[in-house]
Amino acid sequence: MLRNALGLLGICAALAACPAHTEQDIAKSQTRLDIAKDFLRKFQLEGAEAEANRALAFNPNNDEAFNVRGLVHILRALDAQRSLEIDGCLTGVDAEATQKDLDEHLTKADADFAQAAKLAPEYGEAWSNRGVVHNLLEDYPAAEQFLVRALENPMRLESPGLTRAHLGWSMFHQKKYVNAAKELRQAVQFQPNMCVATYRLGRVYFAREEWDKAAELFQTVSDDPSCHSQEASLYLMKTQMQRGLVDDARGARDACLAMSKNSCIAAQCSADGGALGTATPAAPATPGAGGVP
Repeated sequence: MLRNALGLLGICAALAACPAHTEQDIAKSQTRLDIAKDFLRKFQLEGAEAEANRALAFNPNNDEAFNVRGLVHILRALDAQRSLEIDGCLTGVDAEATQKDLDEHLTKADADFAQAAKLAPEYGEAWSNRGVVHNLLEDYPAAEQFLVRALENPMRLESPGLTRAHLGWSMFHQKKYVNAAKELRQAVQFQPNMCVATYRLGRVYFAREEWDKAAELFQTVSDDPSCHSQEASLYLMKTQMQRGLVDDARGARDACLAMSKNSCIAAQCSADGGALGTATPAAPATPGAGGVP
């Protein structure tokens, strides 16, 4: 009997097929994961990370716990990006320090998403999140590969439409404009009011100098208060300038500057739209003009 037991242990070690944790540990891990998800929904990042770590301590093979912890890191990276580019357009040593924090958070996020995908190769959401990270790292070829892999595994993918929007963005930055437009149009078909996909499709048309199409899409995003897209106002201004519509360009510039006055985008709106001047006041009505006595 002892010989048989030792033989079984040898087979388990060779095949890595024996459970390393009890069912009770797995259940405890799931409980901690559920708490981590609740913290994440509330944007309580420290609590979410702590509970994800506890979930992994009970079960190191909990792929969802790695994904949740990766989301914590990516949200911290986005906070750093906001400090860098939106709350204030940082320069010099302040920008370098914040960029370092941003890169560190993205590196940690990528490692967690990679581990989640390694544990569960069909985990489409983990592949999609890796793609988002690599878009933010400006590693667009890798982002494209991960996002394609995500769409190949739709059963555990939360938003195929949003994933396509990210895929189209990675293609756009590689100047694959036809493929980018295809993916972004499909994303808009999935979710007609998706701000991200609509704006990015506008950027494709802008790059191809299809000004009318670009203006329509940027206007749609700018007019939607739920989008709150300063970038859309910037590119609407640029597009209207290309179309020779000075008053419309000026209006887009003013809308841009009214959003986040200290952001890098506001600085670009001010610089690129500086030549537009201010609105020309309407001339006073002449008595009797227009057939009215």
